[in-house]
Amino acid sequence: MQRPLEKPTGTPVEELDTPALLFDLATFDANASRLSDPAQPGRAEAWVHKTPAIACIQVASPGVSGIAVRSIAEAEIFAAAGFDDIRILRPLVTPESHRRVKAIATASVVFEADRPLVGADWFEGAVTVSARVVGAPEPGRAILDAGQKAVGRDFGDPRLPGRPRCTASAGSAEHGVVSFPADDSFAIGDWLQLVPADVATVFALHDFVYATRNGVLEAVWPIAARGAF
Repeated sequence: MQRPLEKPTGTPVEELDTPALLFDLATFDANASRLSDPAQPGRAEAWVHKTPAIACIQVASPGVSGIAVRSIAEAEIFAAAGFDDIRILRPLVTPESHRRVKAIATASVVFEADRPLVGADWFEGAVTVSARVVGAPEPGRAILDAGQKAVGRDFGDPRLPGRPRCTASAGSAEHGVVSFPADDSFAIGDWLQLVPADVATVFALHDFVYATRNGVLEAVWPIAARGAF
């Protein structure tokens, strides 16, 4: 995935280069407040997004206590980012793994969650991939600049919110496809957003996530634990 070009905060989301991984802060905040339960704190599933900046928002909620990761490498990255309550949700199977965990003074290891996990549902509608129409080869079909390397495909194809009669497909590695009825249309240059079938997969495909609010860029965050298996 390409490195982001410099874009100042306040840039309209439609002016960001595509494809781009977008994180809508207002939607995320609304979902977080609805799902969190201060009476029964849960752990934020940081392994889903692999992004310390997002985890910081999660642990600030009264319904979240600490984070959960799925590898020692992820724990090391989040510990280096300042997190002091980390649970690794997989067993340690080698002497080296035990040594690495002991070196992370802030990490507590469990084989399964000791309290409910929260976070997977928080991304509903908050995470999208922007794309543009780059071709319209025939009636009822448009080609996008976001394919499997931008939206993933292992868990299904993305969907196109707000246009229920249109069917999106991850298509090839570099290009996606939208099929639409005869009374609908797409033009080259049209900007749109795709909802990926699996949030964890799409975060594993990108180096950066663009945090937006009210349709403008608020921050660009590195997905620091990407590839930390």
